[in-house]
Amino acid sequence: MTLSFSQLLWQTSEFQNEQEQITRLCNSLQISSAFAKILINRNLSEVGDVEQFLNPSSVQCHDPFLMRDMKKAVERIYSALMRREKVSIYGDYDADGTAGTVILYKYFKRIGMRVHYFIPERLKDGYGMSEETLKTLKRKNVDLIITVDNGITAISEALILKKLGMELIITDHHQVISETPVACAILNPQQPQCSYPFKGLCGTGVAYKLLIAFDHFLTEQNYWELSGYIRPDLNRDLDLVAFATVADRVPLVDENRFFVKAGLKIINSAPRPGLQKLMKECNIRRRVTPNVISFKLAPKINAVGRLSDPNTGVNLLLAHSLSEARPFASRLIQVNTERQQIERKVFNAALALAKAQKDQSLIILIDDYWHSGVIGSVAAKIAGRFRKPTVILTLFHEKQAMGSIRSVGDFDVCNALRNCEELLDKFGGHKAAAGLSLDAVNVKDFCHQFRTKFESGQLDAPRSGNDALTIDAWINPMTLKEGLVEELISMAPFGTQNPEPILAMENTKIKNLMVIGNQHLKFDVNTSELDMEVFAWDHFDWYTQLGGTCDIAMTLQMNSISKKYPLQFKAIDMKQSS
Repeated sequence: MTLSFSQLLWQTSEFQNEQEQITRLCNSLQISSAFAKILINRNLSEVGDVEQFLNPSSVQCHDPFLMRDMKKAVERIYSALMRREKVSIYGDYDADGTAGTVILYKYFKRIGMRVHYFIPERLKDGYGMSEETLKTLKRKNVDLIITVDNGITAISEALILKKLGMELIITDHHQVISETPVACAILNPQQPQCSYPFKGLCGTGVAYKLLIAFDHFLTEQNYWELSGYIRPDLNRDLDLVAFATVADRVPLVDENRFFVKAGLKIINSAPRPGLQKLMKECNIRRRVTPNVISFKLAPKINAVGRLSDPNTGVNLLLAHSLSEARPFASRLIQVNTERQQIERKVFNAALALAKAQKDQSLIILIDDYWHSGVIGSVAAKIAGRFRKPTVILTLFHEKQAMGSIRSVGDFDVCNALRNCEELLDKFGGHKAAAGLSLDAVNVKDFCHQFRTKFESGQLDAPRSGNDALTIDAWINPMTLKEGLVEELISMAPFGTQNPEPILAMENTKIKNLMVIGNQHLKFDVNTSELDMEVFAWDHFDWYTQLGGTCDIAMTLQMNSISKKYPLQFKAIDMKQSS
């Protein structure tokens, strides 16, 4: 079989009784056969499931009290409200932790609670809770700490907190490593014996579920009538739930689809001042989509979390006016520019080292001076480039090594790190991405042990072999003209576990080939049925291979249709036609 420009084998999924299922969906929903096949590829073969997927609503959201410890958490927070205890929201410094901190803080503030927030600085305080930050909160007379997007691995810190005389509620969504911390309540769909049916919430999503449950509890207690406070509109906070859900790359399925679809509607119609100002600073004049959040907006908030003061992001989202938001948005842009410069240098150095390991099944890169705030992004780029799990470690903090690991395929990096737990101080994260820290003297032993166990198959490592690109549907221009474009747009929002469908078109003649910015390509497809523009981002290396006729694997690069403009696609891969 012919390998593509990216050295991939193209394959098309086939399922048992697929044609029967395609015919049933086409007849019941009046959709094209190509669209029906794409839906079946997403395990959507029943009419009811398809209708729910294409039209997500709040009815599909699950009861928050199904989450383990939810009742305990609600009652403890209510007790803090009634006793006028001092509560601290302890957030993480990324976009997910920032957004969740904002929605909890604003809600509790509006209902009369004595509340403040604390987000650790990455370089000064490290990840999550630490003994020093807990002592700081104790000096501020905090009675109750509620975490956002962190805490599930804070075993020793929870014991310290208890000794200091404070209580703890954990809201998190990261994998449970082994034991769970001592706390009044732990809200995390990933924990054992949690009956919450959807495990894919982000940290802000878990915090939002807590607010829904608590708001319901207050209503049952007649709190609004007795206190005189106006009940906050939780639907208004769906903009930040959507923002965090997309930014943290959690699955865009189940109730996350409703959160993102409803939240994007708010962002595009009545954005809060902070987001509106950030959009203006980023020169975003088109409709905000998940891609805009992922590549334009969220990186700015993540940048201050990685390099600077994370409170800048919180202050931006809490701003009441555009003028109040202006300095925070400007600071985010400035720090993100610094982050890009640092990341570019680290990536170039890491790429040079990674090329020497291109024939190995696992890439491990170490440097004394790489900035710990960018190694996660660099690890993701290296893993994507070489299609191999990638570990990056830096001794930026001298005696303490910090690391990030990114997966490919189904390899569970968080579970893999459990096999080296005795050499690590801390680790945690998700199946596809994790962070770790360890004593510098253990770095050599960790790298040797991790690689040895990976290559011996002890870590359920992916089997080597030819990489494949799965095509969702083969099409022709007439298929697009007859309504497939509108059908594809109806599948949005796209993201993790709901990526843009990959379409393939064979024997296409390319015309008007252009180079953009010395690294991208743009060309038209020669078809009489309709106008098509194709962009090959970061694929200038294809330029010399684009002769004759080619087969194109591509995704739709639009969120609406206009007769004024041609259809736009992003080339995922190409190959010479047979």
